Amino acid sequence: MATVKFYGNLKQYGDKYKINADTAAEALNCLYLQIIGLKEDIKKGYFRVRINKKDISDKTLHFGLKSQLPHNSVIHIVPVTAGAKSGGIFGVIAGVAMVAVGAWTGQYWLVGMGIGMAVGGTAMMLTKTPKMKNASNDEGKKSTSFSNLDNTAAQGSPVPLPYGEIMVGSMVESVGVETMDVE
Repeated sequence: MATVKFYGNLKQYGDKYKINADTAAEALNCLYLQIIGLKEDIKKGYFRVRINKKDISDKTLHFGLKSQLPHNSVIHIVPVTAGAKSGGIFGVIAGVAMVAVGAWTGQYWLVGMGIGMAVGGTAMMLTKTPKMKNASNDEGKKSTSFSNLDNTAAQGSPVPLPYGEIMVGSMVESVGVETMDVE
């Protein structure tokens, strides 16, 4: 016998179910067949699976769902908040500490700074990390927007041929010399 518990937006399908199943995959398939729309909602979201207080990671998800369940197991299906990460927790903690110190000492400018820092840390934790282009897909071109003071030209890009006196930036064609010993 296994108990499947839903959290977050999946609670609309029920809180918990007791199912006679040998594996977690078998228990979920049983629920998919009986509850209309559950499989589609699980496919659309990103969920964390815990079986008996043990997290099942993305790498071991297939094996974890197909492994034999102990008697009276509890399977938790918990939605992961979009953009959740540990990047802003320091800002929240420091901001709350600044608010407390500022209120205790009467330094209200410290309270304002603490509120701003706490809100910034919260926003950092809730914001998704932007997707970056893979450098291998750019066919050798590199971004020169924020690299350094020199303008650099990617391999294969056109090099202007100026005539007369110019007053514009340059394109560095070679930055270093590479030497090799050949026998």
